[in-house]
Amino acid sequence: MVEYISIGSTRNRQFYGIVRSSSLGNELLGRLGFLRFNAGNSNISVLCQIISVDRRNTVHEDGSFGPVIAARGSIPYLSSIGDYEEAIAKPIAQQVNGSAEPLRANPPSGSQIVSLNDNSLMSEEEQKKPQIIFNSFAPVSEGYLRYPGSLVGEAINVPIICKSFNPADDNGWGEARHAIFLARQGGGKTHAAKIMLALYLLSIPKMGAFIPDSKGDFIQPSVRDLDLKKFLENNRRNVKVVDINDLRLEDTKQFIELLSIQGDLKKLIFPIKSDKWDLILEFTLGEFTDDKEKLIVNENEGITLERFLEAFNENITHVYAGKTGTTNRETAERAQEINRTKIARLFEKTLRRFTEGENLNDLVDRVLSEGNVYFLNIGSYESSTNVYILGNIYKRFRSRALNLYKRKKYANAIVYVDEANRFIPQTPKDEKQKELQEKLIDGIKTTRQYGLAWWLADQRPSAISKDAFTQMGTFFFGKGMTAVADQTNMESVLGKDGCNVYSYVATMGGSPFFVASGQFIGVGSSESVAVPMQFFKDWQTLATQNNETLDAHIQAETTNNNS
Repeated sequence: MVEYISIGSTRNRQFYGIVRSSSLGNELLGRLGFLRFNAGNSNISVLCQIISVDRRNTVHEDGSFGPVIAARGSIPYLSSIGDYEEAIAKPIAQQVNGSAEPLRANPPSGSQIVSLNDNSLMSEEEQKKPQIIFNSFAPVSEGYLRYPGSLVGEAINVPIICKSFNPADDNGWGEARHAIFLARQGGGKTHAAKIMLALYLLSIPKMGAFIPDSKGDFIQPSVRDLDLKKFLENNRRNVKVVDINDLRLEDTKQFIELLSIQGDLKKLIFPIKSDKWDLILEFTLGEFTDDKEKLIVNENEGITLERFLEAFNENITHVYAGKTGTTNRETAERAQEINRTKIARLFEKTLRRFTEGENLNDLVDRVLSEGNVYFLNIGSYESSTNVYILGNIYKRFRSRALNLYKRKKYANAIVYVDEANRFIPQTPKDEKQKELQEKLIDGIKTTRQYGLAWWLADQRPSAISKDAFTQMGTFFFGKGMTAVADQTNMESVLGKDGCNVYSYVATMGGSPFFVASGQFIGVGSSESVAVPMQFFKDWQTLATQNNETLDAHIQAETTNNNS
């Protein structure tokens, strides 16, 4: 046990005191500690966080010594030895006689805030496991706790709360919980997301997840990275990997938009300056669309290149009257004959996405309703086609979760959105991106009550729509929050005290760190605690730590390089 602070007073529900000489003040910033005292017949135990540490010397602050300091640089016998450090600690959870109680008692002066391994708070049989005492201050029972990592600079694990998102589950959250992982490139945000996904998907076996992967971090991790797929499979979770090129689309609107994304169809089949292209195309594809707005692709009535061009040319004469229609049709037919090979290549490439592969809508339904876990290999975000299809998948999750809710059924799933600024930017680059942004923001705002959570990842909070950012329930701020706009976003979550903790931890170097805050963090009774933490580096450590005090029954990988 280390004595951190001797309390002198309590003001505004915060403890003010002097740092003990045995403790280095700056190393205390952000640390958690215990406080114990008696109030009447009650034994009070308080979990605190040190939020401010400042060095003082009241003699040096006395202006009458100014000439001495100016001449000699110090005050003989009074400089240095007269230094002391003031600290402020914030209470975050309290127990009275071992039971959780609201924060209310004021400790007497001289009470000590001590390190988390304080034996005075433990029974004799618990003295070797301070983690148990720390966990007792969590707002839920240990059965709902799991450890993703440890406190920075401490041999104490950070508990997170893992509960079902299904609103119908009696012991769940009551609704879904959103989260966001923020760090510069190489700052460990994907590593952090993998661990959080693993803990949730193992703790709630019926929870589904959709995880797109553009860099191979999830599907083909390097020897230094965590293999989430293998880890889930080793713990009896079935996982399916699908390539984005093997997903089958259905909607006629998607067919129209993909034709324009993958090539300039208008230039190839209708090289005429006209504002009626969209109308002709709408009439033409309307002949191959069913009453559910799905593209008809069966052999008898379905769309083919020949049927499409025939209908298109016929509709030219319907849209344009008289001789103009005849002339435009002839121009179009000549262009189609010249560009036949290019037209066929573009058309068949697009149509193939509507006739082959796994149905996109079925994938979404299996995640939401059956608790399936899907990894989607999207290859690259540089492909406009891939970004378009992935955006449609996200929109489909929103609409299907609503559909389930209307039928008095619920989802229990996580949708992971990497590089979230591509889909929910603060400033959309065009109308199509704005439409997607608005629908996803609406989804984030509404699907929580349906049981569908959105977990976002990005390098900068300021790059993401504020409307989406403020809907997140748990925040993980990693390295790189240095821009003014990013610090403003962070302060809106952590407050000034939490940002001070972040700034100090950021100077410590070493392994990637995060300052975590929000609903998942099982530290104290408040969601606003800024907890400096480091995620476990491998699956073996995660399994060992969770199994030791939580009886989590997690099986570590035995064949992976990260075991």
